[in-house]
Amino acid sequence: MFFREKELRILEDFQNNDLHKACAIYGRRRVGKTELILAYIREHDPESCYYYQCTGYDYATCLSDFKSVLRRDFSDDTIFDSLASFRDVFSYLSKVRNKSYFIVIDEFPFLCRKNDDAAVEFQWIIDHALGSSKLVLLGSNLSFMKSQINDTEAPLYGRFDDMIEVMPFTFQEIKELFPVFEDAVDVYAVTGGIAQYVMMFREYNSVREAVLSLFFDKNGRLFQETRNLLMQELRDVTTYISVLRALGSGEKDSGQIAAKAGIDARGVFAYLNKLIDMGIVSIVGNPLSAKKHDKRYRISDSLFRFSFTFIEPNVSMISAIGQESARFILDDRYHEFLGAAYEDIIRSSCYGYAAAGILPFMPVTVGKWWGNVRSNDEWRETEVDLIAYDAHNIVIGECKYKNKMIGLKELEELKAKVPFIATGGRKAYILLASRAGFTDAVRKQDAILIEKA
Repeated sequence: MFFREKELRILEDFQNNDLHKACAIYGRRRVGKTELILAYIREHDPESCYYYQCTGYDYATCLSDFKSVLRRDFSDDTIFDSLASFRDVFSYLSKVRNKSYFIVIDEFPFLCRKNDDAAVEFQWIIDHALGSSKLVLLGSNLSFMKSQINDTEAPLYGRFDDMIEVMPFTFQEIKELFPVFEDAVDVYAVTGGIAQYVMMFREYNSVREAVLSLFFDKNGRLFQETRNLLMQELRDVTTYISVLRALGSGEKDSGQIAAKAGIDARGVFAYLNKLIDMGIVSIVGNPLSAKKHDKRYRISDSLFRFSFTFIEPNVSMISAIGQESARFILDDRYHEFLGAAYEDIIRSSCYGYAAAGILPFMPVTVGKWWGNVRSNDEWRETEVDLIAYDAHNIVIGECKYKNKMIGLKELEELKAKVPFIATGGRKAYILLASRAGFTDAVRKQDAILIEKA
């Protein structure tokens, strides 16, 4: 297991603290939650641990399956057959033996989705029926898990002594697994650092071979992955797929997305908000804009962004000619796709750059900017890849994922945009990030230079 030392330490402390009863583990599907908890169980006493994964069936089926897991130690106990609820089971466990158990229920939101009172029942269990045992609840439904943790009206609010959000691998961690910089960018751009997908890439001799085998083959393991993930969470995926395809084609405004997806302009928000709750789509704000509602929508999940840009619109071609289709599909847009991922990498690294002294201050806000600039007596809309600022300082930057070194022309073009950005009197610093490096002329200028990342 890679890069999960912190999470394993939290679980260790949780088990060793007699005052702690319940722990919540949550994160996107395939990010490694189950592998984390199973690795912890393997390293400790498996005899005192019970692991059960909810299947999404009705309450009675889930309860029966849970009791089947426990029968490892209670095979001759006929009373088990009469226990009619999870509350009864946990109450019985706390009284029948002078022993502490480490009980894990994976995909807990599945149990709650069809059983409205399940969360209330587990509130009572944590408060009254655990005894000296420990309970760990795992979930991939981020909106449900976060609401139980953060919403004061939720039944399980305040019941978790420890909480672990299992995050995707960072770009720096991916670089440890893929030392060639360009390979690491490719893997990060396509997988977003989701552990299971990253590990799939390590099975192949090259990143290119992995992409072709995993995506550009009707039998590839990731060819239908995004559609399958949607079907696990949604009853009817048709309209959601249309919205995601609109986003994948480059639409950013809600009205444009609605028109492209064939949805009423007002009705599109219900679909966008659901995708936001699922962690697939995000709202990109323009924090220094004077416009109150200056925002865009974007597919924030990298696998979904890749799939709905290149795979979903071309399912028929891929199904017909397989990997040969990649040379028709991965055109110049793929270089743009990697460029956008490179911007994400640089933006997400800003706090680390500040901690290392590369940036002259620690930013409070990191994002991007878009707006109108005047050039040659004409107004045109443009973007700036990076803005990072605090109350007194601002970094304004461009990120170029090209084979050509950045020269003075790119530097001057960026400087020309600065007067049109509402910096609020902050001291401005110029930043350039480049895959291919910088010309000597640029290196002599007063600018923050990031080579690669």
